Amino acid sequence: MPSPRSTPPWRCLLIAALGLAIGTGLQAAPALKLLAFPVPGLYDLAEDGSVAGPGGLLMNRLIAASRLQASTEVMPVPRAFSTLMSPPPSCIVGMVRTPERETTLQWVGLVSRAELAVYARRGERPLPDTNPPLAALRGRRVVVVRDTAMAAQLRELGVEAQEVSSNVSALRMLQVSRVDYWYTHQLLAEPAARATGGTPIQALLSIARIDGYLACNPAVRAADIDAMRQGLQQMRRNGALAEFGLR
Repeated sequence: MPSPRSTPPWRCLLIAALGLAIGTGLQAAPALKLLAFPVPGLYDLAEDGSVAGPGGLLMNRLIAASRLQASTEVMPVPRAFSTLMSPPPSCIVGMVRTPERETTLQWVGLVSRAELAVYARRGERPLPDTNPPLAALRGRRVVVVRDTAMAAQLRELGVEAQEVSSNVSALRMLQVSRVDYWYTHQLLAEPAARATGGTPIQALLSIARIDGYLACNPAVRAADIDAMRQGLQQMRRNGALAEFGLR
């Protein structure tokens, strides 16, 4: 017979299970990370690695309005996409909504609205009229940032463009005449040109209005998605998104 003071096996198992549940519950959830692509004059890199500039201010306002604990970081496009596809909870500011991305990401809401355009050095002749308009770039020296909707669009039209990793690289290639055209987003090109100086550029051809979204990976909790959605709505009502084309 077991000693009156001994603990039955079932009770030991129950205590162990409760201890495991409590320990698991006390583990801190991974911190939410808000990512942005580097755009001088818009999304700048601060000394501590966070995001500065108007874009950094927008992200910090969103964190405050959503009442969330989150960090901000600026990354080149390929690394940002790789981070977004990894398990820890993360979001990207300014993501273009495309069919292939629709089911893989959580779409929080609009953060920007501007034009997709073909840029050239100031004084460049207009491109000939073609249908579709981007077909005018076939056989010409064009640059585009890789892993973007613009790069995919050019490939679909048979435009052989040089694909680079950052907006700064694309801008510099255009300014020093390594290419003659840059297909990009208005909110990526114009702040970069203002911030870095150099040869002036101009939009030769407006292609379409494009909306940028706050998009998150599946690891972000539904409650945090709702909080950020409400934060964006509040920011739009009080004019905090006017600089990004949303009034």
